[in-house]
Amino acid sequence: MSCLPVRRGDVLRTGQPLPGSRTSRRNIQRPAGRVLYGMTGPNAPDVAPPSLPEVLSGLVATLPVTYLAAWVSVLRTVAFPDGRTESRLIAAHPGAGLGPHASLLLSAWRATDAQLPGSALALALEAASNRYEQDLATRHVEIAVSGPVSDAVSIRLTASVAIQVIRAASTTLLITSYAAFGVQEIVSEIRAAADRGVSVDLVLETARASGGRLFGDSDGRAAFHDLRFHPDVHLWQWANDERQGPGGRRGSMHAKIIAADRNTALLGSANLTDSAYSDNLEIGAVIRDPGAVASLVDHFSNLMHSADGPLVRLPWQPPS
Repeated sequence: MSCLPVRRGDVLRTGQPLPGSRTSRRNIQRPAGRVLYGMTGPNAPDVAPPSLPEVLSGLVATLPVTYLAAWVSVLRTVAFPDGRTESRLIAAHPGAGLGPHASLLLSAWRATDAQLPGSALALALEAASNRYEQDLATRHVEIAVSGPVSDAVSIRLTASVAIQVIRAASTTLLITSYAAFGVQEIVSEIRAAADRGVSVDLVLETARASGGRLFGDSDGRAAFHDLRFHPDVHLWQWANDERQGPGGRRGSMHAKIIAADRNTALLGSANLTDSAYSDNLEIGAVIRDPGAVASLVDHFSNLMHSADGPLVRLPWQPPS
């Protein structure tokens, strides 16, 4: 779904560093003589590849849990790293930018112990992923990004965090976005949430033909069209006659939120679009503070359900 930039002090052959996961790289000294891939020239020092533990740490801090689960499944069926292992990993859960991750894992695997069974590597990757998720649960605020990354702070990809928040919902899920296009993995996660009994409220900006501010004839309803018959998925819009601001200008529904129950929320600049989740420079924050998240959810609930609330139900089918 997303173009996956890379993270941590681990490095790719392309020369782009993998930014840090749980511990800031500012407090970690690189081993003497270690340099990044991609340094060239007559004075370039020898390159020391990242170790297998470093690569595994970088992967669990970078890839969405669905990608990691797919790779674990493949590795369990691999005896030793061979010529097909890399292509099998990429095909297990296709996504742009996965090739360098798979190549780096295979290189570190062979360099560490080419006789190490794939099942052992799968167990290590799964254990690292589980521990990483446990550590995340103890944080109150976590940064999420799309686009360019740095190794100055501990960050995660917006797509990975969005999936994590949606999966955390057990009763309610509030999602708002100015624009929505593509994001099929997010749509699938919303459907899975609704199938397990979660009540989903989608608040979207609409096209000008429907009283909104988006140019063109279509809006975010097209992205969620496959959910139109699900009884637990509800569409909302800011009513056209409620948009007049104090300055006489009409407002836009510009909030971008994914809130699971009353406990966890992702707030940020990214719309629900493939570009926002992969190509654009976007920033967001996950808040794990029940008091703050409950206030946020209550605010939107009041806008939806009060007698004169400005948010009204949005028909699935735009006007013809």
